[in-house]
Amino acid sequence: MLSDLFLIRHGQPVSNPAIPYQLPPGPDLSERGRAEARQVAIFLADKGVELLLVSPFARTTQTAEVLVDALGLPVTFTTLAQEHAPNESFEQVRARARELLAGLNDSPYQRVGIVTHGSPIRALLLELSHDQIDLSKHVYHGGNPAPTCGVWQVTFNHQRTCRFELVFKPSWQP
Repeated sequence: MLSDLFLIRHGQPVSNPAIPYQLPPGPDLSERGRAEARQVAIFLADKGVELLLVSPFARTTQTAEVLVDALGLPVTFTTLAQEHAPNESFEQVRARARELLAGLNDSPYQRVGIVTHGSPIRALLLELSHDQIDLSKHVYHGGNPAPTCGVWQVTFNHQRTCRFELVFKPSWQP
C-alpha cells in the first residue's frame, strides 16, 4: 500500500525558443538542471523510494537518469505524467493524474517518485487533496507549484488522508 509519493519537477531546461517546450521531446536539461537533479538525488537517498515513474520528455528523462545513476532505482516511463500539451485542457491533465493514481493504488510499492512537470504536479496535488490544497504560497516561475527540481511529498495515513509538503527546493551554485 502506498505510504509516500514524491512529486519531482524536472530540472531547469535549456532555454531555446526554437524547441517547443510542451511537445516531446522538448528541451534538454541545462547544466544547472543537472546540478539540481544531483541535489534531489542526495535528498532522496534515505527516503526509501522504490520506483520512479517518469514523463517521456527529454528534461524529465534526463532528470531521472541522474536519480537512477545515484540511487539505482527502477524506472517506468509513462505518458500519464507527461507535460500539459498545447491542445489539452487542465481537466484532461487531471484525468491522466487520476489514472496514474489508480495504477499506484493497485501496485505493491510503498514509496514512489514521479518525475514530471508543473501542470501534472498541480493536477496530482488537487486530485489527492480533493481540491482542498492551497497552492497560493507555492507559485514559481511559469506559475508552477514547484521550482525546478522541487519535490512535494505526499504522505498517506491509515485513513487514506494525506499530508502535503514541499520538502525540497534545490540551491544552485555555479
